[in-house]
Amino acid sequence: MAKKIILGGLVGAVIVFIVSSLWHTVLGLGEVGIKTLPNEDTVQAALRASITQPGFYFFPAPNMTPGRSKEQQNADAAAYASKYRQGPTGILIYSPGGEDFNFGKALLNQFLFNLVAALILAWILSVGAAGTSFGGRWLIVFLASIFAGVVFILPYWNWYNFPLNYVLGDMAGWTVAWGIGGLGMAKIVKP
Repeated sequence: MAKKIILGGLVGAVIVFIVSSLWHTVLGLGEVGIKTLPNEDTVQAALRASITQPGFYFFPAPNMTPGRSKEQQNADAAAYASKYRQGPTGILIYSPGGEDFNFGKALLNQFLFNLVAALILAWILSVGAAGTSFGGRWLIVFLASIFAGVVFILPYWNWYNFPLNYVLGDMAGWTVAWGIGGLGMAKIVKP
């Protein structure tokens, strides 16, 4: 069974990698909801002047200084609510730069992420394969992709205001990719 798990995981990872690549490059659906930054040069100059450390920035940021009294916490919460209501709000994944983007490394990492996920799903299929039909094994992979989208992608919309069309497009892309990858995995990982 170990050979089936490894082969099923490898086949699933390759299929998912190819389908998700096509989703982004040929169909362009991986970029739904993404916009270019207006006045990018001006904004980048302001960011360079203001932020020196890479990180995940949330704005407006609530005051989370420890040791504040209950009254201070209430006043801070009211001030935060006002700033949030006034806007703008958002998140910024920031890197100050100074390095080249390594597309090959990013592709390799993505394939490795897919491989680890596919091996986990292949192992799950092997555990549940006895008495399960091809369709049942495929459904396990397909439902796992929907589960991942609900748990990991929808919260970006809920908490960080990611555009709904981006979130739904991202979920659809992974569901399609894993749905097709699951066909290969369900064929290989069987009793």
